[in-house]
Amino acid sequence: MIATIHQPDFMPWFGFFRKIARSQTWILLDHTRNNPRDASFWGRRVRFLIGGKPHWVSLPLVKDSNSGRGVPVNEIRLNTADARSFEKSKRSIELAYANTPFFDEWFPVVEEYFDADNTLLMDRNMQFIRRVLERLDLQTEVVSSSSLDPVHAGTELLVELLLKVGADTYLCGTGAGGYQDDAMLADSGIRVVYNAFEHPEYDQGVVGPFIPGLSMMDALFRVDSGVIRTWLLTT
Repeated sequence: MIATIHQPDFMPWFGFFRKIARSQTWILLDHTRNNPRDASFWGRRVRFLIGGKPHWVSLPLVKDSNSGRGVPVNEIRLNTADARSFEKSKRSIELAYANTPFFDEWFPVVEEYFDADNTLLMDRNMQFIRRVLERLDLQTEVVSSSSLDPVHAGTELLVELLLKVGADTYLCGTGAGGYQDDAMLADSGIRVVYNAFEHPEYDQGVVGPFIPGLSMMDALFRVDSGVIRTWLLTT
């Protein structure tokens, strides 16, 4: 059984959904600590194509006195008191994509995210991710790491989680080789497969080369959902 492990990112990019689509089980990494102020924390920011150029859309978070040593992903909260920031981000996306072919089909999902009352970042991110998975008819099982009562860290944590869900294959990101011990995974009977692929290109309505790495919404606004599902499962 193929499993992948990932935190719940904010309106994630195509590669995120490709890993989920190619796996039977997604272990939602929700118990580990993360520094919300870290630029590499994708739980609170992602790029959209605005004005023909990639721009970051970021979410305001509640400042935590312990953020320097990290906050558990399932405890990070949105600063919903900053209503102007949420409205500004929603409006920027609306204006940037209003004339795309599938705007009416998908913008309500964006509105649902920004207009929700839930203050937990993970809950809102997961609501969005689940909505996309449902609409694309992707049946991957989701298991939260916190429900598995893990005790290890590092590669030992990966092994522990994968074995607890019965996985024999681990589908990971291409950057994982820099911090995980593939030999340890292999010794535990787990085959490692890297999520290496060429990002499918489509008309982004701009002059110049294709811009990869944007929120999945960029593709969903522009390309038929059936085509995107095929790309996720075959490219």
